[in-house]
Amino acid sequence: MRIVWTEEALDDLEEILAYYYHQAGPATAAAVQHRIVAEVEALRTFPERIRASDRVPGARELVVRRLPYVVFVKVSADGVVVLNVVHTARKFPS
Repeated sequence: MRIVWTEEALDDLEEILAYYYHQAGPATAAAVQHRIVAEVEALRTFPERIRASDRVPGARELVVRRLPYVVFVKVSADGVVVLNVVHTARKFPS
């Protein structure tokens, strides 16, 4: 199954990594990136395992383990589209 990241999701990820880079250093930023990307990549085998979103119609929510982030995705026959990566403290969508 194919995974496609939207520009908005890539921008979200870039902001998250920049924050960790400046606050905790490059090793922490790399670890955060690895965790988020690995969780998304794991959706290839069974994307329906994550819960349907109450916040974004037609989307599903992947809660990233051990990090305060939720990844919003849309699942189709063609693959998984990553819509946003959002901090759990953020009211989303606004």
